Amino acid sequence: MIKPLALSHCPTPLHRLERLSEVLGVEIWIKRDDLTGSIVTGGNKIRKLQYIMADALAQGADTVLTTGGPQSNHAKATAAVAVQVGLKPVLVLAGRDPGRRQANLFFNELLGAEVRFSGARTAEEMEAALEEAYQSLVQEGHRPYLIPIGGSNGLGALGYVDAYQELGDHDFDWIVVTAGSGGTFAGLFLANERAGRYETTRILGISPWLPVPDIADRIKRCLYECEPAWKAKELLLDDAYIGPGYGKLTAEAQEAITTLARLEAIILDHVYTGKAMAALIDYIKKGKISPNEKVLFWHTGGAPGLLAIQDRFFGSKE
Repeated sequence: MIKPLALSHCPTPLHRLERLSEVLGVEIWIKRDDLTGSIVTGGNKIRKLQYIMADALAQGADTVLTTGGPQSNHAKATAAVAVQVGLKPVLVLAGRDPGRRQANLFFNELLGAEVRFSGARTAEEMEAALEEAYQSLVQEGHRPYLIPIGGSNGLGALGYVDAYQELGDHDFDWIVVTAGSGGTFAGLFLANERAGRYETTRILGISPWLPVPDIADRIKRCLYECEPAWKAKELLLDDAYIGPGYGKLTAEAQEAITTLARLEAIILDHVYTGKAMAALIDYIKKGKISPNEKVLFWHTGGAPGLLAIQDRFFGSKE
């Protein structure tokens, strides 16, 4: 068993959102994994990388490489953690080089990461470009360690098996979290099941990127890697809040981001948490979550990415 590195400031705060609860008429709590540590703004990726980077060191790697979108929180976190443990970070990002270095791209350059733009548009193309970069590093004589999209594999999911334990004796009817690459959801789902709460606490994953069948497949791969004897159960996933595409601001997400900022002074992002909060609010308004239920919103971080669209946030949408 890999022992995780001690890189995060955990446990992260868990508290009730008093004003939002009053406005929506439902008891809503928040888990502040945007505050996992000082490693370039923290976020959920740090918990995953504590396991993954420990494995990279154990295998004698000198370089780590991963992929994501141009403003990927995971890529930025990977670069930061790699620097902290003395490994070279290589980021194989999707799409074309936007030229301007802002938000997470600025952090990547500040950290000294090697950034390559692959032109990839789909998850499959991103993974193919990552494998190609891995092989090129091997041929150059490096000892690279490949980290999948979002750090979502069995090792990464263990970070959220651990995180679930921080809930202690709190009982929630719902836990609402983004389900992007699947590792965070997988870890929470598995820990919830192990705690015997599968029937009483529903883990709702809001996809900001992939249709339900695709994200479900990724989650199940993580679950089987964590626990090979795992018996498949229904995963509660929703892809209705993606809007025009990954990283594209929706009117509902903008409203959710603004609402939480003005009621609770907590900042969400437009890619992940803004859409997850928009879904939570919509579920309450439609009666899918009832007034007598207790809800936990798991904040996975990502606010710096909002700075990449700040000039377009008010008055216009992407």
